[in-house]
Amino acid sequence: MKMTIGHLSERISVRYFDVEHDDCGNILRREERERCRLWANVYALTAKKNDAQPERANKITYRVTIRYREDILPDDEIDWRGRRLRLLSPPFHLNGQKVFTAMDCEEAVADGAQ
Repeated sequence: MKMTIGHLSERISVRYFDVEHDDCGNILRREERERCRLWANVYALTAKKNDAQPERANKITYRVTIRYREDILPDDEIDWRGRRLRLLSPPFHLNGQKVFTAMDCEEAVADGAQ
């Protein structure tokens, strides 16, 4: 599927944690902040049900595509429709061009949640 600006119809928020350390490396303060709010295309890639180990959560993998940006970091998280998505790998340029940035993300879903 060829991606166009018209496909970016979902509103997302990219979040990060601002962490302050002391001289020994201990965390003094950890505060969640919003990096940016932008339009995206979000669709599910895979869904896995974990029957073998019921204590582990089911997982849904998404591909999130936004207009080209360089400031999204691998440890950022995405808020989308009340869900928290964690990046699985560093963001990459879709089709190798600096037009769209894609991120593969994962959402852990508790058993019975929808």
